[in-house]
Amino acid sequence: MTVQFIEVYSDIGAGKHGTTHGVAMLSEYCEKIRPDSKVHKIQAQYQPITPQHPSAKYLEYLVPFFQNNLLPNVTTALDDCQQQGDFPIIISGDHSNAMGNLAAFRNHHQDAKVGVVWIDAHADLHSIFTTPSGNMHGMPLAASLGLDNLDCQVATPNDEAVAGWNSLKQLAKTDNFTTQNLYFLGLRSHEPPEEHLLHTHDIFAYNAKGEKFQDAHEKLSLTQILENLTKELACLDAVYVSFDVDSLDSSLIPATGTPEPNGYSADEMQQIFGALLSLPNVKLFEITEFNPTLDDDTDKHQTIFALLGEAVKLIEQR
Repeated sequence: MTVQFIEVYSDIGAGKHGTTHGVAMLSEYCEKIRPDSKVHKIQAQYQPITPQHPSAKYLEYLVPFFQNNLLPNVTTALDDCQQQGDFPIIISGDHSNAMGNLAAFRNHHQDAKVGVVWIDAHADLHSIFTTPSGNMHGMPLAASLGLDNLDCQVATPNDEAVAGWNSLKQLAKTDNFTTQNLYFLGLRSHEPPEEHLLHTHDIFAYNAKGEKFQDAHEKLSLTQILENLTKELACLDAVYVSFDVDSLDSSLIPATGTPEPNGYSADEMQQIFGALLSLPNVKLFEITEFNPTLDDDTDKHQTIFALLGEAVKLIEQR
């Protein structure tokens, strides 16, 4: 199987800008290893001035970008991949872009039962009503699942912000993704409102030490977790795998906006890729949040390049 690359040059939703440089570096790497692969480039345009909405920073730019640029262009790319028999790999700036990327994926597989594997240190389950920072890259899953989480409300956004947030929740025109089919790997940083959702919906979630979120006493090896996960995924038609580089241990990847200790090693991430990317119902792979402007250690950058290269090889072997 051959791959196509979808490059999303947007860091609008990040707390620290610079992930577009990460997209460019990963793009250069992919051009070297797969010079014949088709590439779709999607570029955001905005002025990073003072955001209008403290609990939804740069929402005024994100909504039109997602509606008028990201969503239609990712949809076109996915259609092209289907026609050509290729596999789509998204190289994205910050994780807020997954609101549009996942919506396009869900719309493309509108009659399918969709699942999402979220390989990330963070839960990304905040809404504009619960966020402590206002950074939209902490909200893609809440938006995708339509979760306001008003039980844990701490912010009171104005009507304009609420309207924009509702627009983001409605990017997907289908209800084919629910919390029952959301799976976290490497999760270890979360706030009480997100914990409320994880508990309430009994979401599949393990940290990099193998501890289950709902019960830290239940500790499994990575092999056992992946075996359980693949059994869960078997009942799904189309699976979206999103790899945030901060799922790696912070000693390996300081070049990201919110690095966290106690993450995965590179070998463990290769094991995860090996278990997931060979599954026939995995239909898209996304890599996101690589920000080389925050650390210029090129040796550590090579870890990200090597992991992306490994993902490409595994996909092509399908």
